[in-house]
Amino acid sequence: MTEAQSKLSTFPAFFRVSGRTVVVVGEGDEAFAKARLLFNTDARIVVVAEAPEADFSRFIEEKGLVLIRAPFSSALIEGATLVFAATGDGAADRAISTAARALHIPVNAVDQPDYCDFFTPALVNRAPLAVAIGTEGAGPVLAQMIRAQVDQILSPSLGRLASLASSYREAVDRIL
Repeated sequence: MTEAQSKLSTFPAFFRVSGRTVVVVGEGDEAFAKARLLFNTDARIVVVAEAPEADFSRFIEEKGLVLIRAPFSSALIEGATLVFAATGDGAADRAISTAARALHIPVNAVDQPDYCDFFTPALVNRAPLAVAIGTEGAGPVLAQMIRAQVDQILSPSLGRLASLASSYREAVDRIL
């Protein structure tokens, strides 16, 4: 493998979404999957869907997500921190991506890497610790397989340990 082949074409990063709006556009399985993933955060999740499928609709209501029953328009994503185009319609997702980019909002168009500013990794959640496994969109099934293995390795209590370490951080800084 050459040096150029061993370099990532994307930079792994975590977005601050606490208290900020993240918009998911779509009404089916793809949008539902993104909303479930986002529910691991404390973002304000807004779903734009004229007629969400039954299970997705129930999830939106039970979890207190904001539902906007309207056709997509760029005005609906203004001020968002992130946008997910997850309609299941390639042309519609590309139009959503174009609108988000025009507003300088990072966008992920499901299964369309050329229309993504970021990719959604497979996630192991041990909040506040998170392990993200990404393949730059090339192998989401591979990323899920690796996620399942990492999930088994990491103790469920690891998040509490990370929180405890965080609570001592200031004291350690003062001492050192």
